[in-house]
Amino acid sequence: MSTTTVDFFATATEAERQEAEKRSLCCCEYIGHDKQPFHILGCCCNCEDFDLVCTRLITCKRIEARNIDGMLIAFQDRLRLPWRGGAKRISPAALGPALIVPLMMGLAALNAKTAIVLMLALIGFVSWGLQLAERIATRTTFFLSWIVFSIIYMVVIFECEVPLLELLPEENYILLLLSFGALYSLYRTKQLAPLNLVTAQYGTTPKDELPGITEASSGEEQAEQQAQDTVLGIEDDDENDPGINSECAGLIQHAQPNICDICRKVTPRRAYHCAVCGSCVKRRSHHSYWLNCCIGERNYRWYLVALALSECALLLGANLTLTAVCHPFLVVRLLGIPLLLPDDCSEVFEDFELGISFIVAAYAMLISGYITCVLVRQLYLWYRGTTLHEFKRAPASNGGNRNRVWSNWRAILK
Repeated sequence: MSTTTVDFFATATEAERQEAEKRSLCCCEYIGHDKQPFHILGCCCNCEDFDLVCTRLITCKRIEARNIDGMLIAFQDRLRLPWRGGAKRISPAALGPALIVPLMMGLAALNAKTAIVLMLALIGFVSWGLQLAERIATRTTFFLSWIVFSIIYMVVIFECEVPLLELLPEENYILLLLSFGALYSLYRTKQLAPLNLVTAQYGTTPKDELPGITEASSGEEQAEQQAQDTVLGIEDDDENDPGINSECAGLIQHAQPNICDICRKVTPRRAYHCAVCGSCVKRRSHHSYWLNCCIGERNYRWYLVALALSECALLLGANLTLTAVCHPFLVVRLLGIPLLLPDDCSEVFEDFELGISFIVAAYAMLISGYITCVLVRQLYLWYRGTTLHEFKRAPASNGGNRNRVWSNWRAILK
């Protein structure tokens, strides 16, 4: 083949690639990591590293690490979902819970001993995963996907497997209302998370070379905080003290900007840097790996509402499921509505449908217990007028003041 022919084919290929980039992609097409158009049906085609790894594996030859890395990168790039405007890439971490959660529920429904072992293993696995994510400070969709698929499977099993003839229509409607309210609050929490990020850039000059910028001591920061609360109209029990007022007035006149040591941005008061998000967050509480976002000034209220509604929905769903599959007994009748609790659940594992319903209820109670701990901790920090980040930085003196309870609630609800 002549050089002219080779140049022609190369030019034609490049022209086709540019044309593919200009035109809109269909739902099953995408541009791969090699900048070439690709179709999701060809996920196993033209992967040289995969062919080489298979060949060396069959012939019992040594497989190089770069070939394995190339194969994994190609698989990750080609794992996509058809979407409008081009196929979207799916993270392998997001697919894990889609297999783990139903497998765990199905195996746990076999007998009581298997259920206990799997529940304890689940607690250990999730705790280890959270500690690993916090230690390496990385963004992951694994826990968010775990929430999504857990909700999907619990709703499907509740509506399809639980004997709904044992439930009142009003109870089912209340459960659905609480569930939709919790999902909307979680959605708003994640939607408002980007508004917590500090976007104003000061510059790249080292902090010790910036003129007129000094680091304030902890006492000065606390006094400056009280002074700014007074200016914003937030009442304090100590506002009538002339000594404190004079000190606050002096700090307001000589207020210095806060410069983040990591991202070199001018940050407002009580804004801290998040290593996972890579930016400073206004009134940062913590980074929620379950929602894959930071909880801060703009989404803190929605976060608390989501926790409260999720707790109510999980407890109600677990109670309705257990009273439907177990032998219930009447506790009290409120406004004509009977309040039942499960009494004997020893026969639930004799039938798979009853067993899977019981496991879903136990799984919901397990999640509700975790949410209860998180919600109580957040309400305590709210009462103290501090955030989780500040509490961890200085657990002995976290800036909270029990005399400012009403001011703290007003500051959150305004």
